[in-house]
Amino acid sequence: MADGPLSGFRVLDLTQVVSGPFCTQLLGDLGADVIKIEPPEGDSMRRVGRPEKNGFTAAFLNFNRNKRSVVIDIKKEHGRDLVRRLAVRADALVENNRPGVADRLGIGYADIRRSNPKIVYCSICGFGPKGRRAKHPAFDPVIQGYSGMAFVQAGKDGKPTAVKMALADKVAGMTAALSIVSALHAARARGVGQYIKIPMLEAMMAFAANDTIYGYTFLPEEQYKHQAPRSTTLDPFKTADGWITIAPFSDPQYERLCAAVGHPEWWTGVENRTERLRGIMRGLAKLFPERPSAEWLQVLEAADVPCGPVHNYDTLFKDEEIVANANFTVYEYPGVGEVRTVNPGVRFTETPAKIWRIPPRLGEHTEEVLREAGVERSQVEELRQSKVIN
Repeated sequence: MADGPLSGFRVLDLTQVVSGPFCTQLLGDLGADVIKIEPPEGDSMRRVGRPEKNGFTAAFLNFNRNKRSVVIDIKKEHGRDLVRRLAVRADALVENNRPGVADRLGIGYADIRRSNPKIVYCSICGFGPKGRRAKHPAFDPVIQGYSGMAFVQAGKDGKPTAVKMALADKVAGMTAALSIVSALHAARARGVGQYIKIPMLEAMMAFAANDTIYGYTFLPEEQYKHQAPRSTTLDPFKTADGWITIAPFSDPQYERLCAAVGHPEWWTGVENRTERLRGIMRGLAKLFPERPSAEWLQVLEAADVPCGPVHNYDTLFKDEEIVANANFTVYEYPGVGEVRTVNPGVRFTETPAKIWRIPPRLGEHTEEVLREAGVERSQVEELRQSKVIN
């Protein structure tokens, strides 16, 4: 059973792919009863992506724990009636259809709030409500490029590079989850719900821009944009047997770093600080390959210089910090066997976030949820015969 901080809240999840399912998974981790409403063919992530095992994809399993699955064909009027009926008892509804689709189907915010004024209704879309792209679909690579994130990731050759994960999708999902929790609090305090729109582009810019527009903060920007510092310590350093990262920030940390690696003159030999730091980075790039990562990390930790290993997943799962904190869970999934997943990234003392439901099989909870909503068994069978539900 869920005993997290959102225990007792019910969320209808009409989303697919990543942004919406990640949002609702976060809410489920916090204890919300998430009801995932899927079309007869299921969320597309059930079929797309590798690896897969016995018909189940890793992509679906990793974004859909702590949910119940209900299959409803919302292309049929009786299906849309069921969604509206389920929404009466819901605290929140999340959808990530192309803008205008939910309204056209009669399950948009205006339709839902007629019977449930306290509903928190969240739409995740690609772009803001104004402009030529307002109703355009959007996927993660498009938003990474449009938001400037791919440009920020460019290397020395200036070639834009995408972050190798669904970063924009997940940022939008986290923004949506935070917004929904905030709106649920407001609904309890004020007695009314509200509509939330999460444009992926706006969420991504709000996430990324704070520390990437330093050079464009003061106006006129032409005077300042070339003065913005470029961190020379963000990229990992090659060692004799792998890679490590360092993150000195203050002058005392840099001074201890230079002394620890046996070159105190790197800190004292150049008057200009910027040139001094560049020289230190060049020196470290030549020095670090002479010894293994473990030796360098021991030296740097002893000098109280922020540092760490660069893991791949083969080494991450064995890392003593990860093992000690039990950051991953292995569970049994029917028809698949053992499945590994990452645990929620938050720890509460009284209302724990946890994995309390494994990802649902398609339509696994359809009858259960409809019966909870007061649909008679005979009606359930009629809906099944007419293929409104599975």
